[in-house]
Amino acid sequence: MPALSISYPSIIAGIVVGLLTVFFAARSPAKKASKVSPLAAVSGNANDLQPVKKAANTKFFKIDTSLGIHHAKASKKNFILMIGSFSISIILFLAFSVTIDFMKHALTPLQPWNADISVISPEDTCSVKAEFIKELQQNPAVKNVYGRMFAYNVPIIVNGEKKAVDLISYEDMQFNWAKDYVLSGNLQRAQNENNTGLIVFESQNDIDTGDVITLNLNGSQTDMEIVGMLSDCPFNNRQDVGKLICSENVFRKLTGETDYTIIDIQLSQDATENDVNEIHRLVGSQYTFSDKRMGNSNTRGAYYCFGLFIYGFLVVIALITLFNIINSIAMSVAARMKQYGAFLAIGLSNRQLAKMIVAEASTYAITGIICGSVLGIVCNKILFNELITYKWGDEWSVPLVELGIIIVVVAIAVILAVRNQTRKMKKISIVDTISVQ
Repeated sequence: MPALSISYPSIIAGIVVGLLTVFFAARSPAKKASKVSPLAAVSGNANDLQPVKKAANTKFFKIDTSLGIHHAKASKKNFILMIGSFSISIILFLAFSVTIDFMKHALTPLQPWNADISVISPEDTCSVKAEFIKELQQNPAVKNVYGRMFAYNVPIIVNGEKKAVDLISYEDMQFNWAKDYVLSGNLQRAQNENNTGLIVFESQNDIDTGDVITLNLNGSQTDMEIVGMLSDCPFNNRQDVGKLICSENVFRKLTGETDYTIIDIQLSQDATENDVNEIHRLVGSQYTFSDKRMGNSNTRGAYYCFGLFIYGFLVVIALITLFNIINSIAMSVAARMKQYGAFLAIGLSNRQLAKMIVAEASTYAITGIICGSVLGIVCNKILFNELITYKWGDEWSVPLVELGIIIVVVAIAVILAVRNQTRKMKKISIVDTISVQ
């Protein structure tokens, strides 16, 4: 990617959106201004109050609160624009929050199973000595060490169909890591019981929890029950080949193998190059010695950069929401300044006026939150199913945390806006309020 690049389509799109926004925003006031007579404009009566078509409903609330709600709904066009302004920020926040889950799946340098060094069989056979595990566990530079055995392209029969899977062994540490990726079933059964296994979710694979498959290994057939499904694992496989995970005991019983195909090593923080060289000498040169530290560091850097972008964009959406709501409520109050002055002149107290403004702002906020939340959750579910469920099988759930965050932002914005406007109203005299042009 270039260090600096100018996107002309983006610039043109931004200019067009800006011009259209200004055009539509100015169109309505310009139409109203063109209908005002010169005499009314000079006398300052161009903004006379519109005739009241329907009285405020005072059955459920006091007159000040009822008037605030009535003012919010008085103009249908203004009401729709206000709740649309509130809703769009909530929809954007909930929709874009899906990228957080996508990032955690797509970029995996922080997965618990990520290794610093791997010792791999060159022929992809079970030929890496199991004794290395015990010797490496005694090395102070090694934090964790774990091995896996592989049997590739194993023929199976499931539901009367012939398929192929890669059979992979897990030990206790890897089963413990897999707990966070269980989509269905019982992990403990696969860990402790014979002839049981876990299938890894793949969109093209129709093997499910509860199925019984027949494996053809070494010329003999063995039945295995699928007792669970995982959303992810550390391995990639070929097209139309599933990933089947079992315990080491089950793998050895089925295949007769005792050694590993790969041994992964996680180093302690104070490990040095000398420690890595010592490990290399221990395992010898007959295996592929893969040092992944540099690659992990680069991927981790990409993860943090991508995370900064995603979380930063969500913060920007939240700030836009905050300032947009404050500005919208301020403009709404300013448009009714003469009307508020008239209310004060006939005996309305500052406290009642504040309650009126609170009721109007709350009407916008509550309606906007309801509409935005419903549409935002729908968008969140659609995007989650397309980006996450289809690829990794994770089930969608209501984004309560994200929803709570944006609702709190909206509530804070309304409180700040109302507080600022009520303070301004208290400082303006009734005469000045009525005479505002």
